[in-house]
Amino acid sequence: MFSASLSTQLWEPVRQWSAAQHGVSATMAGVLTVTGSLTRFVERHHRMHLDVQLHDQMVDKASAGEAAILACDPGAPVLRRNVSLLHRGTVMFDAESILPLDTLPTDLMQDLQEGRKPLGNLLLDRGLSLSRSDLSVAKIKGEERFANCWARRSVLRSESGTRALVIEVFRPDMWKRIDTVRERL
Repeated sequence: MFSASLSTQLWEPVRQWSAAQHGVSATMAGVLTVTGSLTRFVERHHRMHLDVQLHDQMVDKASAGEAAILACDPGAPVLRRNVSLLHRGTVMFDAESILPLDTLPTDLMQDLQEGRKPLGNLLLDRGLSLSRSDLSVAKIKGEERFANCWARRSVLRSESGTRALVIEVFRPDMWKRIDTVRERL
């Protein structure tokens, strides 16, 4: 969907990124920097039930940049999954996950192919704890479809050894919905 086109963006590690410098509200910053499951966070804190729309899922080869982030060999076989997450039929954000096949359990691959749940929820539902590393944030420049959208990139790791490079691009409707919920409280 977009991993290659987003590789040229200026990704700022969250430890160095300042929401205030970018005019980002505390609520937006909370979403952009959450280290647990993003979908669970959004569902619990912003009262949004998210549905998955699976666009594409295929076996591919890791690019050199992806391989460096995932600690695998360039060209290693990976599962590439592209989804949109919707609330009441409206896309809130798009996500691409890149998972090295050497650590991907067969039953998890089957669950991913069904396309019903986000990756983080699938891992958590299996009782696996998640850790997120290399969390970085960027405001997309030069991309027509995602111009001026906020994005984040990180590596999810489970205790079973499964790891995934996850890139999420937030649509403007995401922030509108969060503001609407916050105003009602």
